[in-house]
Amino acid sequence: MFLRVNRAFFARNRIREKDFGDIFNKTSKGITNIMPLIITIFFAPVLITTSLFSKEIILILANLSLSLGYVGNFIYRLYQNEVSKAELLITVLTLVALLALAYVLFPPLASLSFISLLCAVNQVAVTVNLFFLIKDVFIPPCKKFIENVAQWLGFDIATHYYSKPPLTLEKDRYIIDQLLKKSYDHDSYSPDFSQEELARLNHLLTKLSRYIDKYDESVLGYIYNRDAIADLEQQIAQLITQGNPDSSYTFIRKKIGFKTTKIQMLQEAEKNVLTALQDPASDATSTLQFFKGIDNNEIEKNREEVLHSGLECLQSEIQRQKAKIESLEACLPRTVLQ
Repeated sequence: MFLRVNRAFFARNRIREKDFGDIFNKTSKGITNIMPLIITIFFAPVLITTSLFSKEIILILANLSLSLGYVGNFIYRLYQNEVSKAELLITVLTLVALLALAYVLFPPLASLSFISLLCAVNQVAVTVNLFFLIKDVFIPPCKKFIENVAQWLGFDIATHYYSKPPLTLEKDRYIIDQLLKKSYDHDSYSPDFSQEELARLNHLLTKLSRYIDKYDESVLGYIYNRDAIADLEQQIAQLITQGNPDSSYTFIRKKIGFKTTKIQMLQEAEKNVLTALQDPASDATSTLQFFKGIDNNEIEKNREEVLHSGLECLQSEIQRQKAKIESLEACLPRTVLQ
């Protein structure tokens, strides 16, 4: 029996590296690579013999190649179940609307010549490219709006626009070992290794992705928060392709610091409200700065009720911020927290 090692089983997961290489997946890269051959075999003779070798036709072919790459990428994500129902609905409706608008504004030529066919193809390609170039600007807020409407109607269809698959020992052991060495001074083969350590690393990856979603979901959030989003994408790339968690840990600690300061400010406000409740003769209008939706008249008429309600709001917000800190701390190595 001729036995060999299955190298594919032990190979590192190159898919993660390709995620940050360019916008195309395997399908679209294959199309892009084969396009010069297609152009040479099918288009070059026609272009040369008819003297149509011009910049316009080169741009049309480039548009077509790019649009095929975008569509191939989307179909691949759809096949991998990485596209949510809300994103699929918005994508299909928007593409249909843009193609219809392009047809109305720029109707194709009546003749069926080679030039008119290329113009029609270019029109479709430009429309597809336009959509995929700007989709990150409007799909997240539209998706959030649809999810909010569905939640109001009693349906939970919440999903995440930006996500990365979790790290696994089967596919990402090299990267995991690098992360473990930096965080815990041992690798996955050490007797000190525990699944909790891997869970913390994956929680960190998920948390970074959720922050991108958060920055993306506001109207024009992709534009206003592009620097923050780019920084987070770089952190994720360093995490899952280089095994370097330093910038990610710095980001998480910064967020914990922000929320710790916020809790201290909320607790200070809580003391002021308690003081106003304990001393009926004190001026309660100074507590108005802590809340929205009340005014001087309301606090004079229902002083105690308003203050009790405000106190409950502050305490609820303090608990909410503490829960967020706990979730953020779950991203850090447990040795840091001890």
